[in-house]
Amino acid sequence: MLNTAPHVKPSVIISAHVPDLITKELALVRHGDQRKIRLSTNFLPLMGFEPGRRHSVEVLPGAEGLRLAFDPAGRQKVYQRRYNQRKNNPFEAQIEVSSSQLLDAAIPGCTERIHCTMRHGEILIRPLANRTFSIRRNLGKAADPFAAMVAMSSGIDAHTLGAAGFNVVAGLDYRPQEARDKRDLTESGALTFLANNAPRYMFNEDVTKVDWSRLVREMADVPQLAVLHMSLCCDDFSTMKGGNLRRLAIEDATSTRDLTYDFLRGIEVLMPAVAVLEQVVPYGQSPECVMLALRLRRWGYHVAQAVLPAKLMGGLTGRNRFYLVASVYPGFQMPEPASPRIAPLWQEIEPYLAGCRDVSHTRSLQEGIRVGRARVIRPDSLYSPTLVKSQARQSKDSVYIEMPDGRYLLPSEELLRFLSGIPASFSFASVAAEQCAEQIGQGIDVPMHAALCRAVHEHIGANVGRHSAVVVSPAPGRNPAAAPVRHRHGQLALF
Repeated sequence: MLNTAPHVKPSVIISAHVPDLITKELALVRHGDQRKIRLSTNFLPLMGFEPGRRHSVEVLPGAEGLRLAFDPAGRQKVYQRRYNQRKNNPFEAQIEVSSSQLLDAAIPGCTERIHCTMRHGEILIRPLANRTFSIRRNLGKAADPFAAMVAMSSGIDAHTLGAAGFNVVAGLDYRPQEARDKRDLTESGALTFLANNAPRYMFNEDVTKVDWSRLVREMADVPQLAVLHMSLCCDDFSTMKGGNLRRLAIEDATSTRDLTYDFLRGIEVLMPAVAVLEQVVPYGQSPECVMLALRLRRWGYHVAQAVLPAKLMGGLTGRNRFYLVASVYPGFQMPEPASPRIAPLWQEIEPYLAGCRDVSHTRSLQEGIRVGRARVIRPDSLYSPTLVKSQARQSKDSVYIEMPDGRYLLPSEELLRFLSGIPASFSFASVAAEQCAEQIGQGIDVPMHAALCRAVHEHIGANVGRHSAVVVSPAPGRNPAAAPVRHRHGQLALF
């Protein structure tokens, strides 16, 4: 039984069970340059810290916080909080620690929140790590301030990050099996990734099941990631997938809408300085995006969001993409748009037309034209329509080329590469033609993504100081995509 005011006979006696231990998290009080710990709680009397009781305050060994303990000769005492009308805090008492000498010795200056462990007669107060401060400090000390991990990538965006000056140290890629698959394709994206990038770590694991803590242990020699880049599967946010199909995907648990949760899991554990998300435009208006941005801000990240148009970023397609960049440093600016094209695309694609297949006679093309879903490049087109994952399957939504003589051509792999801005040296030799077209169709627009990657690189560089960027070029005549990749952790030879 506890009495809120022992010297006054109460009209009501309030009871509460007294546990062995109570914990509480609090914000550190700041007034200008002055700091103060104010522990004002109903739990103090339950742990024996009743109003008027004196206690001592000492710095914990290793300067890891403070210990408060009963001490009749202690210099501090517990105070009573009183409310005339308030009924929700029947036991509330208060302890304050404001000594600069004690706080400076026990609580780092960057601390924003503290953790209190209360037992009978003893309170331990420890600083909670300031998440973003720790990341900034670690990246500032890192020998490599541009280490990046790329998740859910078949390697095109990782290659673009590398070209912008990042060191892609790790990749996570797992291509889920689909109902139409006749063979195991789970490694197809990872193989393309490894053909064009040289990560030290490759995790061929499902992002919805991966243990991020284990990945951190595996990458223990990467003290601080600069960037975690993820391109979430866009099917269930894309207008290309009908509303009924999206609803059915939720019902049968095949929807990918919940992958935002897995992105947050990765950020929470890996603690990158910058998190980059690439998605289709409708994602930016979704509840999932609102939740993502809110949680990132709650963790101390500065969040920038924008829809970037490939047409104004040097691209040749109408692809628009939503980008979210969350940084522990303020001030990130999305890349500035450039001038749009004024000349038709035709002259640039003509050299590729001889390699494109005539599909004028096919039923899927005719049906696509009839219902208005076929997307066509004509001689007067300034840009190509956006490429899609199902391009090689010649769906109604595929991109076709309408020739002046009335024929329709299906773009070749070489033309698809050109339209997406993928370098000729980028190798898809590890996968079949259909998977190659899938990877291009669901991939990034390289010029647009390159502009974003350069902006992120400049942003990090401006905040961690001057760092020399070293670009290693292959020997003349050597194809870096097809040649053996050699580094100090091993060798991969392709013949």
